[in-house]
Amino acid sequence: MQIKNNYDISWQRGIDQIGRGVFNGEIGTIQEIDDKNRCMQVKFDDDKICWYDFTELDQIEHSYSITIHKAQRK
Repeated sequence: MQIKNNYDISWQRGIDQIGRGVFNGEIGTIQEIDDKNRCMQVKFDDDKICWYDFTELDQIEHSYSITIHKAQRK
């Protein structure tokens, strides 16, 4: 789960949609971890795919146990 707004991170959805910004409360799944380049790919529930540098991992955390308010994105 993204735990703080990041207006600068790039994302791609499919082959024709690109954009910027991932926001607090968005939930995704780790798709790939690249130890060589020190980055990780996350696919969010709305099909956005983002690459996080290992230095940016403080922006996400496990969401297997969240409050009802977080689950409702409030």
